[in-house]
Amino acid sequence: MKKLKTIKKRWLRVFSTLAVTGILLLSAGPVHAAPQGILKQAIHWSFSADWLDPSMGSFPIPAYHPLYLFHDALLKPMPGGLFTPSLAESWTISEDSKTYEFKIRKGVKFQNGDGLTAEDVVFTIKRYKGANAKTIQTRIETIEAPNPYLVRIRFKESFPDFLEYMLPGATTIAWIVPKNYVEKVGEAEFKKRPVGAGPYKYVAHVPGVKLTAEAFEGYWRKMPNIKHLEFYHIPESATRLAMVKRGEADIATLMQGVYYEDLKKTPNLRALSPLSPVNWMAYLGAQWDPKSPWADPRVRKAASLAIDRQTLADIHMPGAGPVGTLAMGGDPTGLHFPADPYNPAGAKKLLAEAGYPNGFNGGKFYPYESGYWPFGEQVATYWKAVGINVETVLLDKPALLAQRAAGKMKDAVFIDNPTAPTVAMRLSTLFSGGSYGNYPDMADLWNKYQKEPSQKVRKSLSEKIQSLAHERTMWITLTNTTSPAAIGPRVKGNPYKIQPLIWFTCPFEDIELN
Repeated sequence: MKKLKTIKKRWLRVFSTLAVTGILLLSAGPVHAAPQGILKQAIHWSFSADWLDPSMGSFPIPAYHPLYLFHDALLKPMPGGLFTPSLAESWTISEDSKTYEFKIRKGVKFQNGDGLTAEDVVFTIKRYKGANAKTIQTRIETIEAPNPYLVRIRFKESFPDFLEYMLPGATTIAWIVPKNYVEKVGEAEFKKRPVGAGPYKYVAHVPGVKLTAEAFEGYWRKMPNIKHLEFYHIPESATRLAMVKRGEADIATLMQGVYYEDLKKTPNLRALSPLSPVNWMAYLGAQWDPKSPWADPRVRKAASLAIDRQTLADIHMPGAGPVGTLAMGGDPTGLHFPADPYNPAGAKKLLAEAGYPNGFNGGKFYPYESGYWPFGEQVATYWKAVGINVETVLLDKPALLAQRAAGKMKDAVFIDNPTAPTVAMRLSTLFSGGSYGNYPDMADLWNKYQKEPSQKVRKSLSEKIQSLAHERTMWITLTNTTSPAAIGPRVKGNPYKIQPLIWFTCPFEDIELN
């Protein structure tokens, strides 16, 4: 009997231990497996060493690749939206748009173990020297950290666009770096051995060859799924595709033309066509010349109806499609109009009503840079079919930009691709830079928009401007753009989740392997 009691007590202790262990495991939440494996990408662009340091920010979207990899921002485009809270949990804006307060997320660690606080944010903003640095910093009256998790910025005057300047394509001022580490190692060393608060730690960079990263298991948002990421700069499309076919890479970017067709026929490979922020547009500068046929809105509408946008996209931008608006897809500040249908008969009818039953000479036409000449030339072919004849002028990109800068294309017809992240920034490029004309009533609305501090009133003004531009066919929207990629069998699902602004695989911590 004594022996049975002893055994019973032992089992009670075992059950008690198991029960307590179970409770502790449940209270600790789900257990995530440590990052495993390696993902290799053959990419068509190389990395500048400047891109490893957020203070050196520039406009090209590829510059944001190492930022999303190694660093993190107060807010940034994510699958949930264009202005997704990240290192800042939330923010408030005063009614006069002069004061911004950012509540900093608690518990965030940099990859060297330092805790991220408001002091790092203040240091980062003061240190920034990249694109548009002067535009922002000369407006700042004070920037302070009232407590470790609050940043307050007061501007000298109303600055309602400040959050837009934090988006890719504008600045990198909101990508936060560790103050103590930068001051300890110095500017030059930080660029060589960057430390950030992003999902992956920097391992190595061989310029023009390879960038290597290792998972940061302490990343606040989630632990990455994959242990190592390697990015190989392979300029030749044929070589990139061959690497995926042989299993030497898991993803190959920018598969166009014959390579895209080859990819679609290859067993065990997938073709994905992530969108880019670019909308292709035909700008009609001659519309402000009262003697030009382009001055008649019926003519401009006819030119729009003459274009078969879907066929244009299918041939030159696989996976893309027609667009009807200046705003980038997903821009919450933009109005999104449907694209005009392909209606050559309707185009001819409008031309006849405008007094051009036999068509007209539309002047010089510049179809963007050399890689996109066939795209522009096809637009000219559609116009010719309804009687609009243009003189196509083919220039490489430096010459094209020089012509625009000199004002020589202000009265011409040309194709361009706005890349700014919001419709307001795209309008600013057109109206504030003097490179495009405007109508008096719209110019008045734009001036009011720039001076108005109220976000609600600004939204109303912006929508009026966009509606008038659409009604008058101030420009002809054509197609969006894709960057087709070859996806190998080891990659699970779709790794492109922040479209169209970010066209590389992102967020990196969400990518999974089969």
